[in-house]
Amino acid sequence: MIDFEWYRSFISIYKHGSVSAAAKARFLTQPAMSQHLSALEAEVGEPLFTRAPRKMIPSNKGKELYTKLVPLIENLESATHEIRHRASKDSFSPVLKIGSPIEYFTGRLLQKIQHVDVRLITQFGTASTLLEDLIQEEVDLIFTPKKQPVAGIEYVKLEEETFVLTAQKGALEQASSLEEIENLLKQQKWLSYGLDLPIIRRYWREHLKKRPDIQAHHIIPNLQSILRAVELGLGVSILPTYLIEESIKEGKSEILFPHLSVNNTLYAAYRIDHKGDPVIKEIVDKW
Repeated sequence: MIDFEWYRSFISIYKHGSVSAAAKARFLTQPAMSQHLSALEAEVGEPLFTRAPRKMIPSNKGKELYTKLVPLIENLESATHEIRHRASKDSFSPVLKIGSPIEYFTGRLLQKIQHVDVRLITQFGTASTLLEDLIQEEVDLIFTPKKQPVAGIEYVKLEEETFVLTAQKGALEQASSLEEIENLLKQQKWLSYGLDLPIIRRYWREHLKKRPDIQAHHIIPNLQSILRAVELGLGVSILPTYLIEESIKEGKSEILFPHLSVNNTLYAAYRIDHKGDPVIKEIVDKW
């Protein structure tokens, strides 16, 4: 009797070109993946791949089987997800575990998903910790500013964040030339998310064409707290426009040199075996 998992492993090997890469994508051990393939080949009665150094080359039978299986497997997985969520909706809304930077969750994500019929279990973290949570199945879907290629994880581009230089309202004079701007920026107390000056370094390189010759005065690993510190006059920082909108309206902060900005891409990421999940699709489609 053929095991459904043999088919999924075969498809993964076909897509990734090796047993080791397919094992990583399916979060299985390499021996388990090889066992699935051997069992399926025994059932089919002939090899599905030609073994080459560091590569698995599909045989004609392998190509034929792949062409027949892919639409069937995708439809079956999609139907399974829909049935599971439909069953859960008979009593409760479906549960989805998500991970996000806290600032993005508060400033953007809540607005996007406010009308989605889902019960959320939310975790906050950095890009690296969120990815690890996704790999370990601690969460089903993450929102992240970094696309880190990992077998078995699929990314979807959501939007571009715009970051601008933010200061306390009326605290600094404007400047016109890049030289004047650079001199002004060097005199400021900088508030940064981390010691490596994330986004500040990009801003400096993109507009001043050099590495930033500055040090952070305060390290505050929370953008909302950085904004509050800016409002109190503790320093300046590079912050996303969605975060500072209310502060600007209230006259607590302002954008300096709005023509100088940097963009950062936001992604949604999920495990490939959850690609057909209708709740994940509904949320991602909000963008």
